[in-house]
Amino acid sequence: MTHILVIGSGVAGLTAALDADSRPGVEVTLVTKATLDQSNTWYAQGGVAVVTAADDTVASHVADTLVAGAGLSDDEAVEVLCAEGPEAVQHLIDRGVLFDVHDGQLARGLEAAHSHERILHAGGDATGAAIAAALIARLRDSDVVIRENTMVVDLVVEGGRVTGATLLDGGSIEADAVVLATGGAGQLYPYTTNPA
Repeated sequence: MTHILVIGSGVAGLTAALDADSRPGVEVTLVTKATLDQSNTWYAQGGVAVVTAADDTVASHVADTLVAGAGLSDDEAVEVLCAEGPEAVQHLIDRGVLFDVHDGQLARGLEAAHSHERILHAGGDATGAAIAAALIARLRDSDVVIRENTMVVDLVVEGGRVTGATLLDGGSIEADAVVLATGGAGQLYPYTTNPA
């Protein structure tokens, strides 16, 4: 049995844990420093920009994103994110995320620097909470071991590879693989409005 440790409970951590749990011969532990619903994902109010309309293209989405990025974006990363966006959104829908609909179709909005209506919302402006809630519900129905209010303070490195994590309470968790999905890049700065 392969043990995978996922650290973080935002959309990346929840998705990584669910994906790993779907593989045979894998057991998964997800650790989060607070409760599952206390992540930057939960508090995110904006929408998800993704190509879903027949009159829109990934190339157009890439161009709009690069213009909005004012030269600061990594071109290759933008291309990958825009190209893989439709599949990622479908993956969320398959996991129970209920994006807003209009006349039986995904409701698309026009925002910011986008030249096409491609912004999806869930629960109006509660998109992050809706996505997180659906993934958390799926996680609670899975075999993933959930450890809330568990602070990781260090990674254990042996022989040049990560083999687990050390916890604030002095304990540790061993793993064959560790997924760092801690997000919260705003915490790099002394002053931030990011909640997690």
